[in-house]
Amino acid sequence: MTAAHSHFDTAARDWDQRPMSQQLGAVPPRLLAHLPLAPTDHVLDFGAGTGLLATQIAPLVEQVTALDMSGAMLQVLADKGFANITPHQGDIFAGLPGRYHAIVSCMALHHVADTTALMQAFASALHPGGRVALVDLYQEDGSFHGDNEAKGVHHFGFAPQALQAQAEHAGLRDVAFTEILRMQHRNGREYPLFLMTARKP
Repeated sequence: MTAAHSHFDTAARDWDQRPMSQQLGAVPPRLLAHLPLAPTDHVLDFGAGTGLLATQIAPLVEQVTALDMSGAMLQVLADKGFANITPHQGDIFAGLPGRYHAIVSCMALHHVADTTALMQAFASALHPGGRVALVDLYQEDGSFHGDNEAKGVHHFGFAPQALQAQAEHAGLRDVAFTEILRMQHRNGREYPLFLMTARKP
């Protein structure tokens, strides 16, 4: 188990009560305003954690697969009792259990070393016409997490043009960025988060 996995496993029980998690509660309705979903859709929540996005999306679609590396986080999600959320513990690069009409993610991209490969994995996991809606930090100086190594942080946020190039290289189109939230940090600073949307032709 890596340091990052043990960090998330240890933090899982109280995760939803953290001030940061409570601020992120504003994200799902704003993300959903940019993501058309149908009642028959199957959605993948990448880095689902305790279900910030999955629990908001589940009532709108047929099925949500909640993918995360932390079994303890997924157990907290499972205990919330949503019949159409399927927890899936594992690494996206080890393969996925299905294909999806949409892939969503909140604050997970910066934990993935190879985001070029991640965009390829997203594109190959989508049905034609499928969409991604991904939330993460704009580029920052490393102060957001502080203890970056223990938390498995590989990127201090992202420059939109770099992620856009990776998404387009993977075959995604109509890539767009919008600021979705400004996080108030206990260090007194504000950190803006982006929503990146794109679709598979």
